[in-house]
Amino acid sequence: MASPEQNKAVVRRFMTEVLEGGNLDLVDAILAPDYVNTSMGNVDRTAFKAMLSALRSAGMTFTIKELVAEGDAVVARFTVTVTQAGQKQSAMGLTYYGLVNGKIAVDEPLSSPDLGQLLAPFLAQMAHA
Repeated sequence: MASPEQNKAVVRRFMTEVLEGGNLDLVDAILAPDYVNTSMGNVDRTAFKAMLSALRSAGMTFTIKELVAEGDAVVARFTVTVTQAGQKQSAMGLTYYGLVNGKIAVDEPLSSPDLGQLLAPFLAQMAHA
């Protein structure tokens, strides 16, 4: 079992290098094979990777306010900003990450406004591609 500090480092890397930085090469190293994102319809690692490709144009930036860890659970409190049609939109969020053997297996984000609605235009582009 990884330490809480090691798990926080994995989550920070996921948020900054994968979600914000768009480094899809890290997905398999950071997400468990049975990864699930509950807020995006219980998508698995493969589907999430495809979504991340579509989200590159969103120009997402994360400001991590706090990472709290206990055992194999990490909660991130953050602000995310996306750019759509030249306008920046922001949301505040909390995400529960459940880790197994140092990899993220469960990804349960909550945000206000809803992150799914904020990202919907970018995901719609993926559906039409």
